[in-house]
Amino acid sequence: MTGHEIRSKFLEFFASKGHKVAVSDSLVPKDDPTVLFTTAGMQQFKPQFMGHITGFTRAASSQKCLRTDDLPEVGVTDFHHTMFEMLGNFSFGDYFKKDAIHWAWEFLTTVMNIPADRLWVSVNKDDDEAYAIWLNEIKVPAGRIVKLGDKSNFWPSNARLNGPNGPCGPCSEIFFDWGVNNCQNPDCNPDCNCGRFCEVWNLVFTQYNRKDGGVLEPLPAKNIDTGMGLERLTAVMQGKKNNYESDLFIDIMSAIKKAVTAENASITLRENRVIADHIRAVTFGLGDGVIPSNEGRGYVMRRLIVDMTNIFIQAGIKKPIVHSLVGVVVSVMKGPYPDLVAKEKDITLSVKRVEEAVIKLNGEKVPEYISELQRLKADNVSVDDLGARMFLYRDTYGLPVNLIQEKAAAVFSADILAQAMAIVEKLMNDQKERSRAGSKMQGDVFLSGDVDVTGLPKTEFVGFELPSADVTVLAVFVDGKSVAQANDGDRAAMVLDKSPFYAEQGGQAADTGFIKGKNGALDVKDTQKQRDVFVHRGIVKGVIKVSELVTASIDGERRMAITRNHTATHLLQAALRLVLGEHIKQQGSSVDENHLRFDFTHPKGVSREELVQVEDAVNSFIRRCDIVSKKVMTIEEARQSGALAFFAEKYGETVRVVAAGEYSREFCGGAHLDVTGQAGLFKIITEGAVAQGIRRIEAVTGIGALEMVRAKEKQLEKAAAVLKSSPDEVALRVEQQAKRIKDLQKTVSDLNFEVIKGSLTDVIAKADTVAGAVLVSHVFKGADMETLRKIADLVRQKCSSVVALLAATSAEDGAVILMLSDDLVKKGLKAGDLMAKVTPLFSGSGGGRPNLAQAGCKDPQKLIAVFDTAVKTVKESIKA
Repeated sequence: MTGHEIRSKFLEFFASKGHKVAVSDSLVPKDDPTVLFTTAGMQQFKPQFMGHITGFTRAASSQKCLRTDDLPEVGVTDFHHTMFEMLGNFSFGDYFKKDAIHWAWEFLTTVMNIPADRLWVSVNKDDDEAYAIWLNEIKVPAGRIVKLGDKSNFWPSNARLNGPNGPCGPCSEIFFDWGVNNCQNPDCNPDCNCGRFCEVWNLVFTQYNRKDGGVLEPLPAKNIDTGMGLERLTAVMQGKKNNYESDLFIDIMSAIKKAVTAENASITLRENRVIADHIRAVTFGLGDGVIPSNEGRGYVMRRLIVDMTNIFIQAGIKKPIVHSLVGVVVSVMKGPYPDLVAKEKDITLSVKRVEEAVIKLNGEKVPEYISELQRLKADNVSVDDLGARMFLYRDTYGLPVNLIQEKAAAVFSADILAQAMAIVEKLMNDQKERSRAGSKMQGDVFLSGDVDVTGLPKTEFVGFELPSADVTVLAVFVDGKSVAQANDGDRAAMVLDKSPFYAEQGGQAADTGFIKGKNGALDVKDTQKQRDVFVHRGIVKGVIKVSELVTASIDGERRMAITRNHTATHLLQAALRLVLGEHIKQQGSSVDENHLRFDFTHPKGVSREELVQVEDAVNSFIRRCDIVSKKVMTIEEARQSGALAFFAEKYGETVRVVAAGEYSREFCGGAHLDVTGQAGLFKIITEGAVAQGIRRIEAVTGIGALEMVRAKEKQLEKAAAVLKSSPDEVALRVEQQAKRIKDLQKTVSDLNFEVIKGSLTDVIAKADTVAGAVLVSHVFKGADMETLRKIADLVRQKCSSVVALLAATSAEDGAVILMLSDDLVKKGLKAGDLMAKVTPLFSGSGGGRPNLAQAGCKDPQKLIAVFDTAVKTVKESIKA
């Protein structure tokens, strides 16, 4: 039985038991700030667990999950994964322990045909009800029922003692018995870690509400939350003791091995498993819209790609391979996840960009790291500083730990290295803890905001039709606590039965305005959506009470400015696709009353000419004054209409499509203009990169665009006044002044060169002789790069076999040249290699040919301070 068949049979089984089969939620949880990723099947059902029943009380799903807390175990154990699928069935105040246990047993023993005598169960030591069901109704022998404590059989683990507060309860786990092995424990049972037992299914009985002090109050409506790893069950059903040998992984494992063998390289079994695991996680993560970056979810994706790339680099493979594995994952998983097929190209390109950057960086940073180690030793830095710098090259630049340790071992003593590595390990562990904190659910796990809106009805949004509405106050919160009224000066949050205020979502800023009652008002500064409840926040003047009739009014002028910018983002995407190509896809956006920001896929920078074309196209759309239509339709109808969907968004069965003319048609639930002409004017402020393959444009519209034009006019007038010319002549006058300055600089440079030329004989006389070559070194203050090149040529003429390390400093920056005579180049020395060893000393950058290399430096004082160390580094390299 294949993994896909098992998934289907699970969902079909629970559909036959009256469960709604829910599609897997995105790995990026929507409207849930408690986690970075979706980590459990129950997450998409938080509203139902909190009593917001929306048409069904039973559900089942196969949920994509991603957890980073098990990363150290990936590839080491047979069953830990970063990304996995969790099969689960859920009850929201419907059935409880009896049905959950009976159906779990029926599915495993009847549908999966697992022999009953191969299954063991565990229960919480205090859960007599569950124990009795297993013993008396399911007829599991008492010898195969294990009673365990809260650490193993309570969810959240040890919640009774350690928290968090909120819904919790005992759990019962089902284990598959692989049979007697070499375990020396005569009482071997599922609590033993010998490997005999494989945990298959966890049934959580949510029956309590934990309160401060560990008090457990019975819940009026008890829930069921179960989770079973598809990968584990598949391995069991296919008779495999480790998940990587199941059909969900075997093709990926084989593709990795084939790719490595083709390069005449080899990797370990653990490394093969790590890559197989990580490429699945990356494919699904990027497929759900995560962009590799240096923070949050993006950092996790980037870290996984870096680690895979480093495995190949360490195996001696210096060309990109990781991205080629995306297609294998898509091929294996496209049946249950057909959306991966359309996203495969984008995912592959994104992975390749990171991979190529890692390979390039590795080639550059290893020599730099070696030079940095030598500098640190020469400066006699503390072990703490050494460890911190070593960690930097691991964390920021992605060098693998074993390489970092190996290179440091060649420079420092074993004792110092051991202390430094201990610091590296500590910093890595600290980072893992931060990652775990982001991966796990925080605080009261069923809450998704700072106020508890449990039991409050969905807010009716009337803001597209009405800027103001008479409404009723349903709840008032002060300092996060529900109160009967908010008083003068209170920072309060209010929930209304209906609202004209747009709650922040989809990149659109929240509305502001006032909620006015008979004896007071709330100055609304923010509106947020918790599930389907709008929470209005601000400062109270006077008094507002629960159940009071009030008038809610938005700031109409501000909303209009936001709306201009929102519609402009749609016009901008249309223009970008027109000018740059249809590969352009939205990767994020933000609109408020002041400006708009639009992130999009594009492999290179956008030229000035292209930006002008894009800006012209948007303004052309605006001048057309096309009607902006908004229609609600089924998602299939929307797709057939050609509407563009945001890569990272999850949509329901019906969607709202916003269209302008024949050039723009997008899924969107935000505020939009009636006609494009209302945007007035569109001006681009900036364009730049935000991640590999992701560009960002910031722009303004309407009054903001007019203010930008006027500000530039004012700057032009100021420049004209300084140059004593008219604004029309500024460019010509600046060009004339620039030429004059350049001529003066050349004159000064020529004079400096003549002065330095006169002192060059003394500089050469002080030179050292190293391995038969003259080493000329000196710092020339007030010189520039052009002067250094001339000096290097003179040194070459005066000395037959020579190395020249010359520096120049000004008040703002510094420059360095390293020159080798031809005979030294023929011996194998390269100026570029030597320069790479010294640039880290002064935080410089540069390169060059075998006989001449140059570098720049932004800190001239640092260059002067480390110049002697640089000379020493070059001297030692020549000797070697």
